[in-house]
Amino acid sequence: MSIKDSGGFSVTRSPYLDVSGRKVYIVEILISPAQWLRLTYSEADLQEIRRIIDRALKEDA
Repeated sequence: MSIKDSGGFSVTRSPYLDVSGRKVYIVEILISPAQWLRLTYSEADLQEIRRIIDRALKEDA
Protein backbone atom coordinates (compact mmCIF):
# COMPACT_ATOMS: atom_id res chain seq x y z
CA MET A 1 0.00 0.00 0.00
CA SER A 2 1.40 3.38 -0.93
CA ILE A 3 0.52 6.60 0.84
CA LYS A 4 -0.50 8.22 -2.45
CA ASP A 5 -2.82 5.38 -3.51
CA SER A 6 -4.44 4.86 -0.14
CA GLY A 7 -5.14 8.51 0.55
CA GLY A 8 -3.50 7.91 3.91
CA PHE A 9 -1.52 11.15 4.09
CA SER A 10 -2.43 14.81 4.17
CA VAL A 11 -0.88 18.17 4.96
CA THR A 12 -3.23 21.03 5.76
CA ARG A 13 -2.73 24.61 6.84
CA SER A 14 -4.21 25.53 10.23
CA PRO A 15 -4.35 29.32 10.63
CA TYR A 16 -6.28 29.02 13.91
CA LEU A 17 -3.15 27.46 15.49
CA ASP A 18 -0.73 30.19 14.31
CA VAL A 19 1.28 31.83 17.08
CA SER A 20 3.28 35.04 16.74
CA GLY A 21 3.17 34.95 12.94
CA ARG A 22 4.42 31.35 12.72
CA LYS A 23 2.40 29.36 10.22
CA VAL A 24 1.22 25.98 11.51
CA TYR A 25 0.53 22.88 9.43
CA ILE A 26 -1.16 19.63 10.41
CA VAL A 27 0.26 16.42 8.93
CA GLU A 28 -2.02 13.40 9.19
CA ILE A 29 -0.89 9.85 8.40
CA LEU A 30 -3.26 6.88 8.31
CA ILE A 31 -1.67 4.15 10.45
CA SER A 32 -4.57 1.68 10.52
CA PRO A 33 -8.04 1.57 8.95
CA ALA A 34 -9.53 3.75 11.69
CA GLN A 35 -6.54 5.47 13.28
CA TRP A 36 -4.70 8.62 12.19
CA LEU A 37 -1.42 9.94 13.50
CA ARG A 38 -1.66 13.74 13.71
CA LEU A 39 1.51 15.85 13.84
CA THR A 40 1.77 19.63 14.13
CA TYR A 41 4.65 21.36 12.34
CA SER A 42 5.76 24.90 11.66
CA GLU A 43 6.66 26.01 8.15
CA ALA A 44 10.36 25.90 9.14
CA ASP A 45 9.96 22.30 10.35
CA LEU A 46 8.47 21.24 7.01
CA GLN A 47 11.27 22.96 5.10
CA GLU A 48 13.85 21.06 7.18
CA ILE A 49 12.03 17.76 6.56
CA ARG A 50 12.10 18.54 2.84
CA ARG A 51 15.88 19.13 2.95
CA ILE A 52 16.40 15.83 4.80
CA ILE A 53 14.31 13.92 2.23
CA ASP A 54 16.12 15.60 -0.69
CA ARG A 55 19.47 14.63 0.82
CA ALA A 56 18.37 11.02 1.35
CA LEU A 57 17.07 10.71 -2.22
CA LYS A 58 20.33 12.07 -3.64
CA GLU A 59 22.37 9.60 -1.57
CA ASP A 60 20.23 6.72 -2.81
CA ALA A 61 20.57 7.65 -6.50
